[in-house]
Amino acid sequence: MSRPSIPKELKRRVLCEAGHRCAIHNCRAIIEVDIHHIVPWSKCKEHNYENLIALCPNCHRLADRGRIDQKSLRIYKANLRYAHDKFSQFEVDVLFELHDKTELPFPPFMELLIKRILDAGYIEVKHPTGSVSSFGMQISPFYIFLTDEGHEYIDSLKVDQGH
Repeated sequence: MSRPSIPKELKRRVLCEAGHRCAIHNCRAIIEVDIHHIVPWSKCKEHNYENLIALCPNCHRLADRGRIDQKSLRIYKANLRYAHDKFSQFEVDVLFELHDKTELPFPPFMELLIKRILDAGYIEVKHPTGSVSSFGMQISPFYIFLTDEGHEYIDSLKVDQGH
């Protein structure tokens, strides 16, 4: 059985996670970056985000030879998430979605999920008229839209990623 290509969106997600650089913090090579299976493809036979990491060709060879072990690779992958995430993946997805739209409806009970991008001033909320019940509770979706600062932030991410 031949190995299928890593789906484009999955590859993009792994590369973006590492900033299109080697995931090993003291390497961070950017000349060329490969996608490496932490548990080798020959054993897992699947492309799974949790099992993929961006490595430069040199670190990729070291990992293939066992000089960088699987536990270390998992630590490097975890460090990327905690060291580089200003916002959750959901928040970043919301920002990218809003970048090309005027506004999006958003359920009030999920406001906590976008709190950091609200606090950063990257999005604002517009409440439709008549959307509050007689008890003072929000009963229909409010609308979120990207501020000028939000557009600047997303534009900077696109430039950083070579888009």
